[in-house]
Amino acid sequence: MQQFLPVRKAFLIAALVFVLNYVLGTAVVLQLNLSDPGIGGSARDSWLASGTQLGAPAWFMVLYVILLVLATHQRWIGILGTAGVTLLTLMSGLSWIVDWGMVLRVIEHHLTVLTGLAVAVLVVTTPTVVILGIATLIAQGRARTRVAIVAKTITE
Repeated sequence: MQQFLPVRKAFLIAALVFVLNYVLGTAVVLQLNLSDPGIGGSARDSWLASGTQLGAPAWFMVLYVILLVLATHQRWIGILGTAGVTLLTLMSGLSWIVDWGMVLRVIEHHLTVLTGLAVAVLVVTTPTVVILGIATLIAQGRARTRVAIVAKTITE
């Protein structure tokens, strides 16, 4: 069995931190029972389908975790998982950029250590996962090409 590339290990760790931050952000919002003016009602009523101010909907994160598990595998399944996690993280980042005003309102009115920590980790991990995901895909592509070239040279 082959060892993971260092960039892939860093990607998997960053994606795991992203998932744990989702759990933290959702717990904080549910504890504060914040309401989302765009959805109406409290966070406890809408977090499964619509998400919270500090996190994606639960169905989104279930898909994210499934793809993250696939990313730990070798070969094309791992590439599919890595690409999926990278794409979902990019989508998540684009959505919180659009909702940045709402995130700032949460910080302004409900600033606690945990709220600030959740937002800070979100701001750091989102671009980190995307950049490491792209770097991992490039490194995996180069590793596959190198193996194919070596195998062809050996057979000749």
